[in-house]
Amino acid sequence: MYKVKDGDRTLQFEGTLLAKSTSERRDAYRWIEFELYKTESGSYVLSRIGVSLIFHGAACPMVKKYKLSEAIASELNQKASPCIECAPDHSLDLVFPEKYRFWAMVTTDPSAILDSLYKYDEDTDNFYLTSVAQRLIAQASKVDSAIADVYNVEIIP
Repeated sequence: MYKVKDGDRTLQFEGTLLAKSTSERRDAYRWIEFELYKTESGSYVLSRIGVSLIFHGAACPMVKKYKLSEAIASELNQKASPCIECAPDHSLDLVFPEKYRFWAMVTTDPSAILDSLYKYDEDTDNFYLTSVAQRLIAQASKVDSAIADVYNVEIIP
């Protein structure tokens, strides 16, 4: 049984993990994690988590903007890092950590998975796949022929 978060909701299903990919690097404080599943009924579930280890002080504008909740500083992840803008003191009792951002989609159409991974670059007016998205879809295409069909050969109108 798999459980995937979509905002505050939880999607629960039986199936197979086709692929996962992350942009996490050593000394990174923010990154993206993707997981792609296929349910027993044949639907695809794409999960994206925006991970952040950044925390803020109470006076930081980001606290209000993103509606961050207070946390006990001593309970933060060991890799947690202070915001470079507000630079909260490590000795504070309470801090405001950034929240993980959970997003998921469910579809029976493998091309919808690929479409949802594309990013738009306003400067060049082009769509592209990030390297973390490319790794996810390339890995999934090795174990799922429908994903391979939409990824390996793109029909340009």
